[in-house]
Amino acid sequence: MSLIAQGDYKFFWNIFVKKIYSVENALGFRLDLEHGLKARKALIPISIRESIESDNSNFLDNRTTGLIERLNTCYVAVNKDDVPCFRCWLIDSSQNQKLKSYWGYTFPTLSKDEMLIENVFTNPKFRGLGIFPAVLYQISDLGKKLGAKHTISFGEISNKNTTRSMAYAGFKPYTYRQVKWFLFRKRVTFSDIPDYLMKEYFQTIKGIQ
Repeated sequence: MSLIAQGDYKFFWNIFVKKIYSVENALGFRLDLEHGLKARKALIPISIRESIESDNSNFLDNRTTGLIERLNTCYVAVNKDDVPCFRCWLIDSSQNQKLKSYWGYTFPTLSKDEMLIENVFTNPKFRGLGIFPAVLYQISDLGKKLGAKHTISFGEISNKNTTRSMAYAGFKPYTYRQVKWFLFRKRVTFSDIPDYLMKEYFQTIKGIQ
């Protein structure tokens, strides 16, 4: 079996196991584009542009089921040599039906002045350079220019780096999402953030201004 085939097998096997039983806990983050935008710079010059097919070879470690690629709102951050460093999707309310069709109620219904930032991924070669929060600023600024008043995103509570990057870019937690799989049935709930998670959040972002 080739390495690619082995990778495919492991990836889809993990998805299969996940749907038998799993629990994912995430915070929803929101950025007020009128008052919350914070200009952040990476340690290298970067700019964002729409993704093109040749960019995909830079994100082989970012395995997906192929559904998000059906959304035509993918952007990449590139360095001065136009090498892609980071990839994400900026999704507006016109794609609410696709979001629901592909992922059920995993994401809230977007309002007309709201955009979702999803599937954020930094090329491993460029990690540790502060690219994530810098792109969050640039992609949110693009959302503002496109008419949004807020951008939202979700990050698993266990991923402290994502939480810190969100806070550094000006995003604030606004909801708690739990996704449960049991015997291939999915249940998604949104609720207020429990006090103990807010305490944990403030401890995680301690020192960030």
